[in-house]
Amino acid sequence: MIAPSIIKVWFSHACSQMQGVVQGRVYLGEPDTGPFNCVEVYADAAETSDVVRENISAALKRRKSIVTRIGSAKAKQVANAESSVTGIDSKNLLVTSPVIIDRQLHGAVSIEFKHDPSIQNQNNLQQVEAAINWLGMLSKTEVATEGNQNAGLALQVAALALSHETSSSAAAAVATELATRLSCERVSIGFIEGRVVRLYALSHSSRYEAKQNLIRHIEAAVEESVAQKETLVYPDAESSPHRLQAQADLARNHGTEYIATVPMVHNENVLGAIVFERTRQSSAFDAATVELCEQLASLFAPILEFRRLNDRPFTVRARESVRSSVASLFGRGHLGIKFGSALVVAVFLLLFFMQWEYKVSADAVLEGTIERVITAPEEGYIKDATARPGDVVKAEQVLASLDDRDLQLEKLKWSGKQKQISKEYREALASYERSQIGILRAQLDQAEVQLEILDKKLNRTLITAPIDGVVVSGDFTRALGSPVERGQILYKVSPLDQYRVLLNVDESDVSEISVGMKGELTLSAAAEDTYDITIDRITPVSVSGDGINYFQVEASLAETPEFLRPGMQGVSKIAVGERPLLWIWTHKMVDWLRLRIWAWW
Repeated sequence: MIAPSIIKVWFSHACSQMQGVVQGRVYLGEPDTGPFNCVEVYADAAETSDVVRENISAALKRRKSIVTRIGSAKAKQVANAESSVTGIDSKNLLVTSPVIIDRQLHGAVSIEFKHDPSIQNQNNLQQVEAAINWLGMLSKTEVATEGNQNAGLALQVAALALSHETSSSAAAAVATELATRLSCERVSIGFIEGRVVRLYALSHSSRYEAKQNLIRHIEAAVEESVAQKETLVYPDAESSPHRLQAQADLARNHGTEYIATVPMVHNENVLGAIVFERTRQSSAFDAATVELCEQLASLFAPILEFRRLNDRPFTVRARESVRSSVASLFGRGHLGIKFGSALVVAVFLLLFFMQWEYKVSADAVLEGTIERVITAPEEGYIKDATARPGDVVKAEQVLASLDDRDLQLEKLKWSGKQKQISKEYREALASYERSQIGILRAQLDQAEVQLEILDKKLNRTLITAPIDGVVVSGDFTRALGSPVERGQILYKVSPLDQYRVLLNVDESDVSEISVGMKGELTLSAAAEDTYDITIDRITPVSVSGDGINYFQVEASLAETPEFLRPGMQGVSKIAVGERPLLWIWTHKMVDWLRLRIWAWW
């Protein structure tokens, strides 16, 4: 079993480096046989749930990773060569991966990630599997037995070697980290390139001149260690038989008092060496420090070598790859490679001639066939509001109301004025004052008209739904007292039984689609179900989005389930006929290449 000290430090560091980790667990046991029990938790993980137990059991049994949306009632499983992905909803993501080191099953890791729509499920899975790879590399060294401090240093160095974009920056970061953590004046990393040794990284320095005396002496020290395939410590109090001339020259010419040069070995091949330099009298390299340096070198040496080889120019890597492939294919033996090549050719021919139904995929959004817009009838202030987007409303249902205090005062004013004029009008009639009667009659009519207008305005302060449907937009529940202008859009209401599907079809695929074609729609809210659609209209004008041109295509639903709401999103597939399977997989890339080549020529 892997040492508990390395498990504790490794799991804590790995979880802290991943984005959105909620909690996690590590299950370990005897390799391949078990039993496998929980030995470490992260972030005060709660009691193990049934979902975690089931996923742990499945991952151990199948030796594959399991990705599950926690709480999903209906899980839809999609398996590939490496993993199985289950469940599609908005819940947190539970990633469970087996711990396999040297083809032996040591246990499993279960980590819960906070839901983030911007991160693909595969990205979280890759993070967990990368962390397990770190554990595998650490387990092959004895650095974990020296305590949590050394284990943390090993993890830090491995993380630096993997996190930088280029191999040179990764090597420089590793050298600087080692110099800081091991109290060294300078740490240098050199690799064998062909038949010579070249300095690849220098601590606390991103640039250096290759012709400097310092660089030449460091490369000589690296070459001296590589030639002897031994760790060289200068000065050597035990009078070792190893040759230390280059180490002595480096110390004498550049003010260094203590030097430890450790070869980097991977699969019994010497890749280069690391030179550790100290200048203080009290900082001599003891046996424990030298052993730690050797363990660290064996840990990250293969990582840096792999990245260095991959950072070579493409032409160099391609030439070596072709040379190796040709030698394997036409040389003696290599029956497996020859059989594999023949199989690849056979598969290619099969894909070229095999016909398959081609479906055009497009992002889709559900919209109401019609939308009724509700505007503010007058200027005013929001007094009350109850409706919010998504609410199902009935016709004439009050959605909000405007402040009517000013109108009520105005009505009270004109009501009093009407009573006064009416009294004077009756007195004029009684005294037969004809001139006064006409004037008062006109004033009385004006007051009655004003009261009628005010009643209508008071009625319009109640904002009601014009039809039965669902509120698509508009929310003033948190904006009471906010001013509105006459004609301002307050709400949009769409009917519940009349929908259309709006498809954003890529411009490269729109020529394949015609009115009347049938297709299927899957919504994110119900990924386990599909709905039949029919193409009704193709908009002749394109729209841009995310640097890609789309054509909007309208389609109708064959049925309208009750749970549908405007604004739901999903993916549609339109069947356009049979095509060669190879063409289906490669036509977009081929079209892009044709366009690039034509533009270049």
